[in-house]
This record gives sequence, C-alpha cells and structure tokens, in this order.
Amino acid sequence: MNTDIAIATIDDIPALCKLWQTCFDDSPEYISLFYQENFERITTYVCKAGGEIVSMLHVFDACFSSGKEHQKALFLYAGATPPEKRQNGYFTKLIKHVLQYAKDSSCAVFLKPTAELVEYYKKLGFEPDSHFRLTSFSKGKAVPIAVNPLSAEQYNKLRNEAFSGTSYAKWDDSHLRWCVRENEFFEGKTFAVNFDGKNYFVMGAPEENAFLITETNLSPLQLETISGALCEMFGTQCVKVYLPENACDSGEVILSSIVYNALLRDNYVNLILI
Repeated sequence: MNTDIAIATIDDIPALCKLWQTCFDDSPEYISLFYQENFERITTYVCKAGGEIVSMLHVFDACFSSGKEHQKALFLYAGATPPEKRQNGYFTKLIKHVLQYAKDSSCAVFLKPTAELVEYYKKLGFEPDSHFRLTSFSKGKAVPIAVNPLSAEQYNKLRNEAFSGTSYAKWDDSHLRWCVRENEFFEGKTFAVNFDGKNYFVMGAPEENAFLITETNLSPLQLETISGALCEMFGTQCVKVYLPENACDSGEVILSSIVYNALLRDNYVNLILI
C-alpha cells in the first residue's frame, strides 16, 4: 500500500487524539488540552496509508545555546503507530523524513526516549547526550520561605539567566506557557523561592507522597534546607527533583536526551514534558 508523509491539519485532530489514546497512558482531557494549546504552534507530521493516519510525530521548535554558539533544534515528542499497524516501517519512514529536513536545514534534533527504544534511535543516527539525576530529600524542619508565583515569561527570564553559562535547550515563551499550563493541569505550581536575597525558580507538582520538581536552579544544599517547607506546602512526605547530572553526585542517573546532527553536546535539556 502506498504511503504519504504530510503535515497534519486541524481536521486530523480527532484521528490524532484516537491514536494518542491508543498508544499512551493519558486521559482524554489531557490529550484535548495538548492539542488545544499546542497544535497551531508546533508541526505534527503524519504517515498516511490508504488515506488513514498510521503514524504520527509532534515537533517543537527549540534552540541549543551555549551563550556564544546557537543552533536551531527540533524536539520530537509523542511519536506513535497503533499496535496493529506496527512492523510496517511507517514510523521509520516518518522520522527519516524529519531527520532529512533537519539535516538540510542544519538543525539539531533531540528527544527523550524510553529505555527500550534507545537502540532503535541509535540505528537512525542518534547519540546519547545528557543525563539527569533523580534525587530525593526527606521532609525536614519547615523553615520559613518566601514564595511568589511566576508567569511563563518571568520563569523563562530566570531560566535563561541561570543556564546561559552552559550548553542548554532554550525555549521561547510560548513553550513556557504550555509547560506552566501543563503543570497546573497536574495540580502543580510554578514559583520563585527567595533564598539569601536571590530568586530561584521551581516548577513541580505533587505525585503520590512526593513533591516532584521537574526543573529548578536551586542547589542540592538549598533544596535540603527548604524541603520541609515544600512538603508542608504540598502535603507530601518528601521532595524529589530532576537535576543536571553535574549538579549533584547522588540519586538515580537517567538519560535526559539523545541527539542527532547536534553541533553542541552535553546540552542541559528540560521542560520537555517529562
């Protein structure tokens, strides 16, 4: 059967939602919110066979930046083929189309794969890049802390100031608005903590008995100091946090990204819908 690669249109959203729900463990409410907030600003590629969508891939614009060097980057997210359509090469054809576009445009490509798919992506030319450490802090004494909510624009400004001295994935304000909205969907908060007269950013949400911080520029020592206060704020028993591997020497090491055609390496990558 002939297959075609195309960019999805708004008329494809119902089929995309159905495919997403088939392949991922997300609620219909979250899937609907994702497309409502993102469809117009991202590119969604689809592979069609006989006019039916048999594979999809969502592409976000980003940038790898080291302060002195910059490279446009494409973040790949929620690529999927329904189980009954797999082993036909649909997704491979789809992703090769995107990789060729990236190569022709001198773009880097990155994604956060599940562990079982790392080898598949290596065969396509991807290489492991950076890692997180998932570190935990038990509930300590609740020392007083000053906390203020952050808008997406305020968060992004603090984020760029914090990471501009290293290679990192830089996002525009529209992506930050989505990340803040997504975090709110999961009953999380995005805020600044004033520590020793300086504002530090925190994005996180409660998960079971932990407050899970998906991104912050607080140090491990600072997090240990305020873990009790954060636990009191969110009614949890501990704080878990994703930190760059070079920021601490304890906790589980987790691959945060693999890259293709990247000029900058060991890029700090976060705010990628962990």
